[in-house]
Amino acid sequence: MAVERLRYEWTRDSGVPAPPRRLRFRPEADDEVFVDLFRRVLDGTLDAASRAEAETIGAQAQARADVAFYRDSMPGERSWWRVAEDAGGRTVGFALPSRNTGSHVVGYLGVLPEQRGHGYVDDLLAEITRILAQEAGAEVVRADTDLTNRPMAAAFDRLGYRNFARRLVLSAP
Repeated sequence: MAVERLRYEWTRDSGVPAPPRRLRFRPEADDEVFVDLFRRVLDGTLDAASRAEAETIGAQAQARADVAFYRDSMPGERSWWRVAEDAGGRTVGFALPSRNTGSHVVGYLGVLPEQRGHGYVDDLLAEITRILAQEAGAEVVRADTDLTNRPMAAAFDRLGYRNFARRLVLSAP
């Protein structure tokens, strides 16, 4: 499988986003909540790798693998993870600020299928960026998205992330 990904970078020159006003972000210590959210966002996802893996091993197993990866393999703080709720208390998605061995990163963000189309991707990305800038002291935040994930690419552009490269990801069948 080959996936072309866009690489983005945010710097403090773009300005630290204010906390989004229309959503409430809360920490959640229960990994099972995130397993459920990861599983739910797989429905209609534009992330080719997640979609392909879920088709192979199933959505629940893929969700568990994603949570385990971000919790156990990424050196970002688990305490940064957030669940996003609207003013009525309905969960709209989740945000996983993280870090890899080179920099702070947008680990993962997901909008639940029934909440898509309301621009919540901007709020989730702003919260991830804000947490990394203010709580983690990040001067730079990096992120990747599939070339075909135009809503995510547009969100990066709107928040002042700069597309600095393309990356071809190859994996054996």
